[in-house]
Amino acid sequence: MKTSVAYEEKVEAIIGPECKSETEYTLVSANLMDKLIQTIYRVAYQCHLLANYFIRPNTRGAYVALWLDGQILYIRNSYKSVYTLPCGGIGRAETPVEAARRELLEEVGLDIPIKQFRIAWQQVNHSEFKQDHIILFEVHLKNPPKLKPDGREVVWLGFRNLEDALTMPLFPPVREYLLQQRQSVDREG
Repeated sequence: MKTSVAYEEKVEAIIGPECKSETEYTLVSANLMDKLIQTIYRVAYQCHLLANYFIRPNTRGAYVALWLDGQILYIRNSYKSVYTLPCGGIGRAETPVEAARRELLEEVGLDIPIKQFRIAWQQVNHSEFKQDHIILFEVHLKNPPKLKPDGREVVWLGFRNLEDALTMPLFPPVREYLLQQRQSVDREG
């Protein structure tokens, strides 16, 4: 796959030279409205962290590891400096798999039937001053999907293999999941 030099420089600026690799998803140039919404996301996220610091809530989150040819889809939110998987909170009227499916649709525009989601990992995580009960689902794709970050909440996405991903700055539960995956691969072979 060919990419322009300018595109490669943008990718390197975002993920750093140690992780430089191609992705088929272009970066979104933010217009004024996108930048305003990104700012709102950053402020809201900081307020969320502050509230969590005092309240220490118990929450539930659904994550999706989208696998394609031995690589996983990662995203970067406009309000965080680390990479993560498509994820979000589980609503009161939602099952964990419904939340995972919704987050995948909202964050990367991919609508996958619930029957393709498989629970792969669970953990209670204490990042962000909360006790977050995480349920991570795996979805294995056979063909490259058509994805695009919205340029507001999600400003970058791309597939990386396990070893490349572990060199990236990752959200703590995502790193723990990947380390577990690497141990499984090492045991198998």
